[in-house]
Amino acid sequence: MAAGVDGIIVDWENQGKKLRQENFDTQINYDTYEDLCRVRDVTPAGKLICRINGFSGEHTEEEVELALRAGADEIFLPMVRTVAEARNTLQMIGGRARFNILIETTSALACLEELSQLPLNRAYIGLNDLHIQQNSRNIFIPLMNETVIDIRRHFGIPLGAGGVTYPPNGLPIPSKYLINEYARLGIDFSFLRRTFIKDHATHSMEHMVHHIRKAYDEARARSHEEVVADFRIFREQVERWTTNPHHA
Repeated sequence: MAAGVDGIIVDWENQGKKLRQENFDTQINYDTYEDLCRVRDVTPAGKLICRINGFSGEHTEEEVELALRAGADEIFLPMVRTVAEARNTLQMIGGRARFNILIETTSALACLEELSQLPLNRAYIGLNDLHIQQNSRNIFIPLMNETVIDIRRHFGIPLGAGGVTYPPNGLPIPSKYLINEYARLGIDFSFLRRTFIKDHATHSMEHMVHHIRKAYDEARARSHEEVVADFRIFREQVERWTTNPHHA
């Protein structure tokens, strides 16, 4: 928190991820209830977020109760497929924490209007799972087609996407170009990428977070001509890159 981030996420989502993300360059976390409790002890009030597993009649209510018992301020429900899943989870939380959803399935894209009517705190676009479901060339294709634009059009709440690291770094596409696109699309927040920890070997966290915020402010202040030129550069990089082993 001292580095300037807005919150800390403890990630419980792992059920089904190994199967659906097999052969893709993704990260699966196995954080626990004890991890959430430990992070609660050192995190300011209002700043602790827990991502539970996707909705299930067998375990979601138990996970919600555990997250609340450990002191989570916000709960993220991933892999939302129906409005009922989100509504039922909201009822389980019962106003005891803020509720967020991840938009990362084609089923969720089909019910954006209904999802946007729920009393959500924020939403986040999961580019990894979304590009797998859409069978797109790589995870950044949804930033280039109408997918993110359509989601942004439906939601007036804070909307997040993707990940960021120190702006000059990040492979195969430098983070500064992603930040430019997040600003263009009206994305309000993001998560720190895995490479952020690697970049910490040569830069302090405070330095990197400061420059991430600075890059976003600069991206929002660009002229129309600069936005168009930067998008052209981004598109050229994305179209050269394939991470989907199933993409034809």
